[in-house]
Amino acid sequence: MNKVLTLKQFQDLALEMISLEPHVEVTAENFNMGDEEKGIEKVAEVYGFSRHSKPGYEIIFDWVAKGNLDGFLIDMFDFTIEPYKKSDFCPIFKGAVVLDDYKEPFEGHEIAQKILELIKPEQWTKWIVEYLPEPRMLVEMED
Repeated sequence: MNKVLTLKQFQDLALEMISLEPHVEVTAENFNMGDEEKGIEKVAEVYGFSRHSKPGYEIIFDWVAKGNLDGFLIDMFDFTIEPYKKSDFCPIFKGAVVLDDYKEPFEGHEIAQKILELIKPEQWTKWIVEYLPEPRMLVEMED
């Protein structure tokens, strides 16, 4: 039998879970210095996911960190982190059905929206920063 939560129970659970350190994984990095003469765009992106969990429940954020491309090389490592929709919605909540005031289940995209309204970006992005590359990764040591 599926677990059932009221909206208030879900909100309390989500706030508790987001305060726990998540499992964070970087799944892809894409850095390119670009070349205006050849029409190659400058790119600085890191993709990954964060899984906040308690026994029986998970909130999963797929995310993309985009570097600032307006300045110099060092600026490419000034990242802005935002949800990345690999599926129909992000973030994803697993573990229970959440009911509205009329005892109807919320759809996945509605739960994703509730999470984004409830949880401030810095509450879930603060864990990701340490997994992002630093400028020294591009500097190759010469012998």
